[in-house]
Formats: sequence, C-alpha cells, structure tokens
Amino acid sequence: MMDWHDLLHGAGLALCGLSLLLAVLLCWGPSRTLLTRLAQRMTPEYIHLAQMARRTTDAIVVTNAARRITWVNEAFERLTGYGAAEAKGQSPGRLLQFDGTDPLTVKRMRLALDAGEPFNGEVLNRSKHGRIYWLELKINPLFDEQGHLSGFMALQYDITERKQAEAALRGSEALLDKTGRIGGVGGWAYDLATHRMHWSNQTYRLMERDPNWQPTLEDCLAHCLPESRQTIEAAIAEALADAQAHVQPERFSWDFELCLYSATGRVFWVRATAELEFSDSGPVRVVGALQDITARRELKAELRRHIDLLRGAIDTIDEAFVLYDPDDRLVFCNDKYRDLYDTSRDAIVPGARFEDIIRTGAERGQYPAAIGRVDEWVAGRLAAHREANRTLVQRLDNGRVLRIVERCMPDGHRVGFRVDITDLVRATDAAERADCAKSEFIATISHELRTPLQSIIGFSDLGRHFARGQVPFEEMFEDIHQGGQRMLRLVNGLLDVSKIDGTQGSLALKRGDVARLAAEVAHELGPLAAQRRLTLALPEPLPVLWADVDAFRLQQVIRNVLANAIRFAPEGSTIEIQGHDLDRAGVTLTVRDHGPGIPESEIETIFEAFVQSSRTRDGSGGTGLGLTISRKIMQAHGGSIEASCPAHSGTLITLSLPPAAATGEARAAKSLRAVRLALEQAASQSTTEHADA
Repeated sequence: MMDWHDLLHGAGLALCGLSLLLAVLLCWGPSRTLLTRLAQRMTPEYIHLAQMARRTTDAIVVTNAARRITWVNEAFERLTGYGAAEAKGQSPGRLLQFDGTDPLTVKRMRLALDAGEPFNGEVLNRSKHGRIYWLELKINPLFDEQGHLSGFMALQYDITERKQAEAALRGSEALLDKTGRIGGVGGWAYDLATHRMHWSNQTYRLMERDPNWQPTLEDCLAHCLPESRQTIEAAIAEALADAQAHVQPERFSWDFELCLYSATGRVFWVRATAELEFSDSGPVRVVGALQDITARRELKAELRRHIDLLRGAIDTIDEAFVLYDPDDRLVFCNDKYRDLYDTSRDAIVPGARFEDIIRTGAERGQYPAAIGRVDEWVAGRLAAHREANRTLVQRLDNGRVLRIVERCMPDGHRVGFRVDITDLVRATDAAERADCAKSEFIATISHELRTPLQSIIGFSDLGRHFARGQVPFEEMFEDIHQGGQRMLRLVNGLLDVSKIDGTQGSLALKRGDVARLAAEVAHELGPLAAQRRLTLALPEPLPVLWADVDAFRLQQVIRNVLANAIRFAPEGSTIEIQGHDLDRAGVTLTVRDHGPGIPESEIETIFEAFVQSSRTRDGSGGTGLGLTISRKIMQAHGGSIEASCPAHSGTLITLSLPPAAATGEARAAKSLRAVRLALEQAASQSTTEHADA
C-alpha cells in the first residue's frame, strides 16, 4: 500500500486512498455503508480529511495486512521519536514494545489481529530515545471492496500522565490502608445528595464486613448500640439544622467515643470523628474516621482499677500519705494527712501548691516554730521540701509531733509520709528526764560520799603509821586503807559517768596529735610498767596523727586502756602501741597486750557499766567503769573504741577518730550528753533535721 503522498499523486491509486479515508473515519464510529458513500465524494473533501488525519494530536498508524507500517502521522513521530521514513515497513510491536510491556496484553492483541478483529487496550511502550510511556490503543481492521483484509489502522492516545496519577493514587491508597490497618483507623464518607455511603478497607475490617458489601446509612446506624446510635443521630441532625440556618461551617464537626457491634456480634469501642463538607450551594457530604480504642479503654479501665486499689490501700494505712506533682501541686493525700493538718484542711485540695498549703497553716498558727516569722519559716520549709530525700521532725499546734519522710521520684513527683511520733517523743523525753535525775542523784551521792571517804583514808594512813610493828593493828588499818581507796575509785568513776551523761560535761575540741598524746600517757605510766618489767613499745619514728580532740578526755581514755594492759599483761612482756593515718577515714590508735585475753562472747559486754571479763576478774581493784567511760568519751568525739582477740593471745584495743577539720581553730565546746544523743540519733536515722528549728 502506498503512503499518503502517493495517494494524492496517483489517481489510479484512489481505491487505496479511499481505504485510508475509511480507516480515519472508522475511528469516529460511522458504519461501513456510510463510509463507502463518504469515500465516493469529491477529491477536495478527501484531501481535507487527509490533512486532518495528519495534523490530529492523537497518533495514527496504518499498516498493511502483514502488520507492517505504511503510514504514520506527525503526532506518532512526536510521540515515538521515529520519523515516517524510519517507521515505514517496521512492525509496530517490534519497534516500540520492550521487556516492560505486558506479555499477556501482547498475546491478547495478537490473537485479535490474527482473527481480523478490533482490539482495545492499554500498553506500555518505549520511544526511540528511551522514554517509557503508556498508550490507550484502539486498532481496527481495514477491508477492501471485496471484503478482504487489507490492513489495520491504530489510534494511540498518550495516557502516561493519567497512569502515573493512578499509580500515585494507588500508592497513596495503599499507604492509607496500611497506616489505617496499623493504627486501627478506618475512613467513611456519606454523600448527602445521593445518600451513598463509602467505607475504607479498614472500616470494612473493623465492621467485619465483605469489602463488596455496599452499606447504607441505616446499615451503619444498625452497628451502633442504642445509646451510641442516639448520639450519632443527634449530632447529624444538629449539624444539618445548623447548616440550613447558615451557621459558620467550622462548627460542623464532632468527636465521640462510641460502642459498636461488628457483623459477627463482636462489641468494640471506637473514637468517631467527622466533619461536614460544604460547596457553594451548601452541605454536600459528611466525612469521618473510626479508630478502634477498645484496647486503650480496657487499659484505662485496668489503670483506674489499680489506682482505686492503690488509693484504697493508702487510705487504710495508719500513716499520713501525700503526693505532689513535678510542679509542686497536690495530686493526692489520704484522710489521715488531712486529719493531722486539720487547721489548714480547707487548703489541702488537689491542684493546690505546696507553698500555699504550708503558708496557710503557718499564718493560722499551725506550726509553733513559724509564729512571728512566717516568711522565714516558709522559705526554710520550702528549701527542705524541694531538696527532698530528707527526714524532718515537725511540731504542730495541737501538740502532735510528726516525722516527715519525703522522697523525690525519678519523674519529679514528690511522695511524703507523716508518722505521728508524739508518744515516742514523750516517752523519750520522760526517759531523758529520768536519766538526768539519775545522773544528778549519782553526782550528789558521790559528792556526799567523797568527804567521809577522805576522812576514812586519812585516819587509816594515820593508823598505819602508829601501828607499825603491831601486826594485828597494822593489817587492820591496811585493809581499811585499801577498802577506802577502792571505794574512792568507784565514786570517782560514778562522777565521771554522771559528768559525761549530764549537761555539765563538755568537750573543747582542738586540732591535736593523737600519737604525741599517747606518748605522754606512756611516759606517765612508765614507772608503773617498770614495776612489772613491762616494755611500752611506741613506733619509731612517732607518726603524726592529726584529729580534733579534747586532749584531757582523750588521754583519760588512753590512760584507762594502758592501765588495763599493764595490770593484766604477763611480767616481762611487751605492750605494743601503734598509730595509723587512714586519710579521709580518720586515724586509729591500737594497744595490744599478751595477757589472758577476752572471751569472744564478752567482747561487747566489757564496755557495760560494772562488767569485767571473766578472765580478769581477780579482785585486782577494778571498778568495771573504766571502759564504759572510755566508750562514752570516744562516742562524744564522733569516734569509737573496739576490742578484739588476736589469733595467739592477749587483747587488742582500737581507738578510732574522724579526720581533723580543715581549720586548726578550736571548736565550740559541746555538751557530751548532747553529742552522744546526736550520734545515737544519727546512727539510727542518717538524715534527720527539725523542720521547726
């Protein structure tokens, strides 16, 4: 078959030109009879139609019966990049199809053309320059006057942009469906004009419906429990009424939690949100979303149960409990807490600031320590509260005494307990008063006993002098003298105990060298040790052991320990004195003898008053108060005295003192009794302060 230009130059080929005209008009749909009449019209009209075919924006391809290209228009050249000369004689499939072309589409096309039938379809082609593009392809067979197949004509529409848009839309829909499935969110829309309801895939899954099922509005409402249905119907009615009244569109939205049935009867909860959409003429549709919140509601219900259980447990405990949030606002407290702070009960409400609560109490006189200095007291109490992790003691206007325990949680919340220790404080105060009375009694009795004892000792000395040579009288006065001396030592020991326990005793702490103080005591007791051929071995050179000490009292301890060692060490043995500087851990002084030692079961009891070891209870004159006094003095220094039994024999006494302060100035004198009580309190409660101090 000749190309379009040959048809114009060869009248003898008019039949072929008419066939081409027939093909062009066929794509516009006339019947063969009509096409035949049109083909017989005048040549000028024929030429005009040919020009239209050449210049149309859609690509046109004409082939012979063997499906080889005989003619293409300009649109084909622009679309494929192939000129008419290049395309002529080529198979369109081999010229334009590639690996990405769908083989099933190619097969379906081949079967239709082999049968001489039309083909409509979409196919992916590749241009001369490698551009991939989509075509909507319409191929019609061409027949001659005898009805024989003479060729094919194809109209090709470039639908690449549409296919890309469809692919993007499918991708968006797939992403939306996936995110909806993951998040449990389904979409829906209701057209107010057509009354047609549309569900997303996730909504079908939530409702457990077949995706091909087309729901109506009534079907949707049927999935709601009665109470939920009433809520939805009321919301829709209100929205439509407002729309008709021309209320502002931003009002037409809602957000509910609804209980629904699925198609299988499963009950579940959703969060339903919706908006009413408008056009220029008014409302057109309602668009909304459904999110499955069943698990969230169950979790919230479980959390509420746990919270109620916790609050019930807190309310039943016998102590006051309170919780403040990171902004220091009250979250929760039990009734016991409100009962303790009855004066400011009306201020103790959730959301109230801690500062406002305590200031209200302070201004009403609830805290005796705040009277006359409310602002100062509130500032101090706030500082202690915000530091948290502390234990305080607080006195109230009703006479109660509370121990306050506050701790800061990792997330910033502060939890507190109030323990009523009124009875304990009263009992402690009573015990302290009794202890003071005992100490005063012992001090008074001891002073009263010392005067007659001095007279007895004096007269016994005089009697021993005049009874020399008279053995019976000499022995009698010697017994009186020794008994008086023992009684005097006992009385002096009792006086020491009363001084240490009473308020009259005090420590004047100064920076001192513990090793030098020990050397002075060893020199003092040297003659006593020499009487028993004992050696007091000090380290050489003497170490320097700085500590804050009351020199007189510390030497009293060292003298007591060395005297015991001298008394019980075997004659001719060595008593070893060692000192060690432990840096930040302080200093230690040890005294070791090689005497009978102390049984393991008696190591602690020897520090009790009037107690002596079973191995040294030989009537040598001890009162059983020396180690008791020594321990009290060491505790008043913030140190300790310990006894142990080395592997072989003897006794090891260890004195420990805290390190010296940075300054060498003398510290203020402190009551030994006050120091002892503070140390005992610190041992049982590491961080105790008085909130009302």
